[in-house]
Amino acid sequence: MSAILFDMDGTLVDSEPLWLSAEIEIMQEFGCTWTAEDQIACLGGPRSKTEKIMQEKSGFQMPDGYFGSRLDNLMELKLASELNIYAGGLKLIAECKNYGLKVGLVTASGTRLMNVVLQNFPKDTFDVVVSGDDVTNSKPDPEPYLKAANDLSVDITQSLVIEDSLTGVTSALASGAQVIGIPHLITLPENINLRLIDKIDDLTLDKLLNWYPFLKGK
Repeated sequence: MSAILFDMDGTLVDSEPLWLSAEIEIMQEFGCTWTAEDQIACLGGPRSKTEKIMQEKSGFQMPDGYFGSRLDNLMELKLASELNIYAGGLKLIAECKNYGLKVGLVTASGTRLMNVVLQNFPKDTFDVVVSGDDVTNSKPDPEPYLKAANDLSVDITQSLVIEDSLTGVTSALASGAQVIGIPHLITLPENINLRLIDKIDDLTLDKLLNWYPFLKGK
């Protein structure tokens, strides 16, 4: 049994500009500069990494956890009002489900922000969802993808992951899955189990079945 597992931020939803905007806004409150390079360093999570970098850049002005909490609060507002979903991702998910493949969402974001994003998707789009709060070790550890496969009762080595960050790709490859990477903000390393594309709109079910015949076994 196979599954297709999707990352969320930057893969299915165009949320990275919102994250950058929120991070810049928060750091400006402390008279600090936040750049696109800082965002790339945090790409793919976990939140604790972003918290650490923000604390360092601010000179540790606030208690531990402040920046993560502030970021969650601001991102909740932005995701609820400004989020764009990649139409190609929705179409691909519908094709996969109609074909009989199991579909999962695996994100380093916490449950709170994940649920805000899920409100933009049709009900029961995903057969399983795994947030950063659902695992002990978030991406780049393989635990999130291994959990998703276990929850779906599928073989992770016969499953496909679609990711956009180095953190997420590292997690997916370490789990044993085949991986498609969308490196729109970063450079991804070559790997025999990694195929690179420009955007999720480039993918169709027919193309995936041609590239990964094991998916035909469903």
